[in-house]
Amino acid sequence: MAIRNKLLILLLSVSLIPLVAYSALDISFSRIVRKRIENSLRSALEEMAGERLVETIDNYEKTLKMSAQAVRYGLHHYANRVQQSLWSVSIDDERQAPPQYLVAASVDLSKEAEKYQFLNTSGNQGRVVDFDSHFVYPTQSESNSPLRSGLPQLAGTCREIYSINPESKLWVYTVLTDGAATLYPSPGFWPYDEGYDLRRELWYNNAKTSRQLTPTLRAEPLTGKTVMTVAVPLFAQDGVFAGAIAMDIDLSAALERMRIPKEWERGAWKLLIRLPEDKKQQVEQANVICCTTFLESRQESGEHSRLVDMCGQEAVAKMIENSRRGEPGIIRQSYEGIDSLWVYGSSEGGAGFPILVVPYQRIVEHANYAQQMLFKDNIRAIQIATALIFLVIVAAVILAVMRAHNLTVPITHLADAAGKLAQGDFGVRVKIATNDELQQLGDVFNQVGPRLRERQEIKQSLELAREIQQHFLPTKDLELENFQVAGICRYCDETGGDYYDMLDLRAILPGQVGLVIGDVSGHGIPAAMLMISAGSILRNNAPHHGADIPAAISELNRHLVENSEPGKFMTLFYGLLDDQSKTLSWTSAGHDPAIWRKAETGKFAELHNTGMALGVMDDAQFGQSDPVTLHSGDIVLVGTDGIWEASNTSGQMYGRQRLIDLIGLHKDESAQQIASSVVESVLDFCSGAPQTDDITLLVIKCTN
Repeated sequence: MAIRNKLLILLLSVSLIPLVAYSALDISFSRIVRKRIENSLRSALEEMAGERLVETIDNYEKTLKMSAQAVRYGLHHYANRVQQSLWSVSIDDERQAPPQYLVAASVDLSKEAEKYQFLNTSGNQGRVVDFDSHFVYPTQSESNSPLRSGLPQLAGTCREIYSINPESKLWVYTVLTDGAATLYPSPGFWPYDEGYDLRRELWYNNAKTSRQLTPTLRAEPLTGKTVMTVAVPLFAQDGVFAGAIAMDIDLSAALERMRIPKEWERGAWKLLIRLPEDKKQQVEQANVICCTTFLESRQESGEHSRLVDMCGQEAVAKMIENSRRGEPGIIRQSYEGIDSLWVYGSSEGGAGFPILVVPYQRIVEHANYAQQMLFKDNIRAIQIATALIFLVIVAAVILAVMRAHNLTVPITHLADAAGKLAQGDFGVRVKIATNDELQQLGDVFNQVGPRLRERQEIKQSLELAREIQQHFLPTKDLELENFQVAGICRYCDETGGDYYDMLDLRAILPGQVGLVIGDVSGHGIPAAMLMISAGSILRNNAPHHGADIPAAISELNRHLVENSEPGKFMTLFYGLLDDQSKTLSWTSAGHDPAIWRKAETGKFAELHNTGMALGVMDDAQFGQSDPVTLHSGDIVLVGTDGIWEASNTSGQMYGRQRLIDLIGLHKDESAQQIASSVVESVLDFCSGAPQTDDITLLVIKCTN
């Protein structure tokens, strides 16, 4: 089939792709737009809801603070009346309540009697709680406590302080040291077991110990509710502790004072959090002491839950940190598997803070409705646009068929020229004069051949340089009586600036061999050429200088200063290993210290540097270390920085400590196995990250 006919078929086939692609892209774009609108609406609703919820929490905390202040003032006022009535003792004027907190008790308290229905147990049916009197225990026949004589004038005071936010109060206690006690409001009988002593209550003993107003969190035994019992100590004329008064604050009822819009209430929760005094344990020990819903006036049963079990540890830490700074806030976190907004209050006092949990779905219901409407409108728009695009494509195909001939001829020329180029004819050219993109394509094609020729020549040069450099490295390890010596060099490019060498000097220095490892700055061809030059000079001059290592190094340094480019330098380690005396002496020109593992102690040491890098100063001086004696099992590893400075995908370096640990792990293996293990460990550590530096090392192991 002629290419013109194929092109026609292609154009007819391709004409359908834009229609399908446009429809798909339009649908995708529309989804993106809808998603953005939905997200914007969700963000706006979430921001508005967040501000409103934070304001709700803030107002609730202000209300709680006012209620707490009223409780404190009321209890101090009541304590003052008790002390005046029983012992003619007054407390400080500073603790007495301002007039606005102690108004006449005109509130109808009859509806509060419902929460005391638990008292109508067997044998007590029909009893009515009396808000105008106390109940004294023991009875008259059992006690002559002074508390009984002062009851008439104290009941009115109790009613006054009870009438301030009565829905959150349970009992008002008055307990003296002789065991006499009163309950307000009066249940008409003693609701506890016979012999129950309120002096054993924790709140009583806390007030006795602290001698000041003290709150105590507990489970109220008659109702099982979680309450905060606020107690104030009583003192006789001589200042001796005479008893305590206390009031139960129902925390679940206190939470009922928190209100949000009706449409948000379904599935929402209100929590009260208590923080530990020890800030070091605050995340783990923050407890949920009360938990209620908006639709049910009930408290969750069971022991107090840890907040960290309901919410992530990181989120809990953030809430506690901000709350302790007095900064209410909001986070998004699931609650019982439901995506929710958590709004938390402040805890400037450090004791705890409230949390309001509202399902996120309640907040964004309006956004979901808007999304559905946008989807319907978008479908209609896509249908109209698809019809118009189809008409445009048909017209475009007709015009394309008319110009098919103008396209096929240049394409044929390009195909013929490409075949010749593939066979290695880099001089092939095409001539296309259509004054359009095909002509531009022909011009680009004409540039491909010369560039491919250049790349081929560069590749051949690199391959030749790699072969030369590989031939320069030792081809086999030295055979020694008391040592194993192994070396490895792995380049990060085709060529590199690292090298190592093993110089057999036993012909002029009995039993001694030279061990060399060097690292030229930079990579690629220039570094490789400088490495080969330096290695050749040292290999030729080492036998002439014999045991005088500094002389050989100084001569190499002068050559590098005179013949290398500015800024090029080289670090070098040259050691003389005596196979007879089992000693090692060395000169280190700016090279990283070698690592020496001593088999007798298992400890590691470093072979220190004795001079500066080569190629920097022509008059540089290089010292030679005193020989060190190696014992059986000792390992010396000399390497380049491509080992410990190798980095993984996270930017973490391999490090010398990891290398030291690896040597200790493979201490019983041969020198060649140790060297191979180091290279494998570095490559595994950098898995996924490109090798950016050469890896070269020499391993010396004393075997006898």
